[in-house]
Amino acid sequence: MELIIFSAIEGLQSEVEQLRDVAVLAPSRIDQVQRLLTGSRPPDAIYLDDSRGTPLADLWDLTARAQQVGAKVLLGLAGPARSALPDALAAGLAATSERNPVALADWIGGQLGRRRGSSVQRLPVIAIGAAKGGIGKTFATCVLAEGLRRRGLDVLVWDSDISNPGLVPAFRVPASAPSYLHLVQRGPAHWYPSGIQPFIFQPEHTRATNQGWGRIDLLIGSHAVARAENDLRLPDWQGLYQGIIALEGYDVVLIDTPPDYLRRPYATHVLQAGGNVVLPTPPGARERMGVGHMLDHFTELAPDRLERCALLFMEPERGVTVTVSMVADLFARRYPRLSNLGVLPREPRLASLADEHDRYVSMLDLGPYSRFTQATHRVVEVLCAHAGLQPRLPMPKTGWWGRLSEQMFGQRIPAPAVS
Repeated sequence: MELIIFSAIEGLQSEVEQLRDVAVLAPSRIDQVQRLLTGSRPPDAIYLDDSRGTPLADLWDLTARAQQVGAKVLLGLAGPARSALPDALAAGLAATSERNPVALADWIGGQLGRRRGSSVQRLPVIAIGAAKGGIGKTFATCVLAEGLRRRGLDVLVWDSDISNPGLVPAFRVPASAPSYLHLVQRGPAHWYPSGIQPFIFQPEHTRATNQGWGRIDLLIGSHAVARAENDLRLPDWQGLYQGIIALEGYDVVLIDTPPDYLRRPYATHVLQAGGNVVLPTPPGARERMGVGHMLDHFTELAPDRLERCALLFMEPERGVTVTVSMVADLFARRYPRLSNLGVLPREPRLASLADEHDRYVSMLDLGPYSRFTQATHRVVEVLCAHAGLQPRLPMPKTGWWGRLSEQMFGQRIPAPAVS
């Protein structure tokens, strides 16, 4: 069941998401609600209230539109429009003056015939976001996944950028791997852990190891399938999200989100639902401007969740005059609630070796004593503290002899033949 919630009541969305078999869509503007109601697949139900200061005439208009498309209407009238509560009840509408999010969610569940799940697991979620392509979003996703794996954590990586699925070549995912877009086609009745599990790809090269490392599994949306099935609707993505965070056997979900964050606000949804967002931040003017625009977007739609955002700075290329410290100070002054995960240095040789290898090889294995690997472990340590993750293994230590050998003699892994 798809349910629109148009409300500013703090905590209501997270409470309603605990109802069984309910996919929640929480638009922030009235025009977004109107578009969803007039779309090709309208929602099953809609909850509206006056907590956003919406004029009563607009609430009646949305109610009429929802009834025209067959959506069940639930009204909350406890603020400026409370005087209209008797009229709504007299008209046969389901209406309430309740404002407590827990009690209100239970009322909504009762109206929809849905109850809360028992002991529903909610996995920690980290969305990797970006306001433009080509700034290292997929690269950061791969690096963080490998770093978390080396701390003994089991990671599920969800490739939500179906228009440019960079994780497919990065992890050497074969064409025979299942695509979760086929699962989306089956409909909401299948978007639950038992239905999602068969579409998770489990590569042999990212299995758990005898050293205690965790594993990396993948949810992939094939580019070819995406063209055949058109676009992935936001309600579908949000419904699938609820099933994924209820999966068992993982410690964290990493989501590689698309850069068109206004049309596909996946990172915003993660933030609103209580997850964390990491923004790769190169110091270039266009890149940091894009990060600023995305942070302004978060400030508008999730102002109380900015402390869950973290910047991951990327070392600039040679010749760039702006330094990371300058950009970090700029963001710290403008957005003081943000966290700073640190800096990933550039290692073009390691990156090239990993890209050209005939099988998946992590840069952390190609340069185990490099400054890139050391920086990655430090970033992952900060990320675990930021996201509340509990690593099973301590942060890897780099011995002085290994660092010296690598500096003096370089990498011993041969360069692959280019095919």
